[in-house]
Amino acid sequence: MNPFSEYPQYDALGLAQLVQSGEVTAGELLKAAQARLAACNPLLNAVVTPMDDLAESLVKNLGNRGPFTGVPFLVKDLMLRFAGIPMSNGSVAMKDYRPAADSEMAARLNAAGLISFGKTNTSELGASSLANNAVFGSTRNPWDLNLNSGGSSGGSAAAVAARIVPMAYASDGGGSIRLPASYCGIFGFKPSRGSNRFEDFSKAWGGAVVSHVCTISVRDSAAYLDWVAGNSDPASTSYLHAASQPPKRLKIALINQAPVETLIHRDCLSAGAKAAKHCEALGHVVEEAVWNFDGRELMRAFLTVVFYYTARDVANMAQLLELTEPRLAIELNTRLLAGIGKGVSDEQLQQALAVWQRIAGRLAEFHRRYDVILTPTVATPPLAADALDPTVVERWLMRGLLATGLADKLFSNRLLDAIISKAVQQTPCTPLANITGQPAMSVPLYWSDDGLPHGVQFMAATGNDRLLFQLAAQLEQAEPWKHRMPPLCNQ
Repeated sequence: MNPFSEYPQYDALGLAQLVQSGEVTAGELLKAAQARLAACNPLLNAVVTPMDDLAESLVKNLGNRGPFTGVPFLVKDLMLRFAGIPMSNGSVAMKDYRPAADSEMAARLNAAGLISFGKTNTSELGASSLANNAVFGSTRNPWDLNLNSGGSSGGSAAAVAARIVPMAYASDGGGSIRLPASYCGIFGFKPSRGSNRFEDFSKAWGGAVVSHVCTISVRDSAAYLDWVAGNSDPASTSYLHAASQPPKRLKIALINQAPVETLIHRDCLSAGAKAAKHCEALGHVVEEAVWNFDGRELMRAFLTVVFYYTARDVANMAQLLELTEPRLAIELNTRLLAGIGKGVSDEQLQQALAVWQRIAGRLAEFHRRYDVILTPTVATPPLAADALDPTVVERWLMRGLLATGLADKLFSNRLLDAIISKAVQQTPCTPLANITGQPAMSVPLYWSDDGLPHGVQFMAATGNDRLLFQLAAQLEQAEPWKHRMPPLCNQ
């Protein structure tokens, strides 16, 4: 193998096998990845913090540690602490913060043999569905550099799409793996809540947030989940083994309406229709269906929790940096979310979480009839970096509310109803899996006439991750996407 010319053709397990066989060394793969980064990142702004010293140390002390030994890797710059390496969380306030010690997840990644050599861009505190922040700017979409890669794991998704790495660490609290995977034309999986034994995010956003990876291949995603779940047995219990087996004949619900009144773009609907035809061609039964819960109640409850935890996160940031909250250099949107969140009482938080449980029960009932739910992953094509920025008038109002100390008095159902439409402009269907804890994935099966990818989302009942991997692998074989690379990848 020529590591420089052939590197982009391999997934992570493929690269690890080359290292294991002695065909290439981990050092050669790292140099190939760094060369790819040097060529693509000035165009993308996907990687914002180098970790070259750590990478060299990991290569030097490699050994044979796990399924991804020697594979170059990138990590999202959000709540993942590597000792001595900046962790900005997408915020100007945190840009110089260097944790003193590794978090458990970071230590486990190092111990697994993955060669982490950079941190990827995100939104501030992961709260926006675009990878754009005041400290590092926007991550551009590999398929159209005038557009954003999506968020909040947009740096990781763009890097994988550009084949800087075949697999990158990401996290998902309302669609933050699946949305950028859709926009960047790669595979994005959100596992069932509690699958990861080493999770750093167990209490983030009331349990909505999970970490995983975005990948080129289905098998890499399955093998990574095996590793973090502790599945060392290659027999029928492993996710990787499941991905090698065809699923049973599935009954699939195709839902083309958002849970709230968000309009879904025609290209996103076309992606869902094409996916349904693929599933039918594979022998599955697809029926059109509708949601069996109140979508507005769902989104009110979701935003209530997000507001509450954003207020907590900002307060924790101020404490960590030994600053008062007004002195924190955070974005206006984040400051307002935190201000509103201070008006959410503990009782209101518990009421919102009770809605989550009730809707999870409704979805469990739905899955007694359908094995899988199929929707468009997102409601829009990739957007420009400033598409969600507040208008001049909105910014004036936001500053006024904060200056007068009235932000925490705003919290109400009327406020929630007013912002739901904008909050779910891109992602009306993805937060559901975070609320219920069930697995979901974005699969890249459709490219529109303008050359942009549009993913489709599949959801299964909680704990049925293996079934999704089976279906994903079947679709990957029937309609391969690995060969589809953005034009900049060929430069």
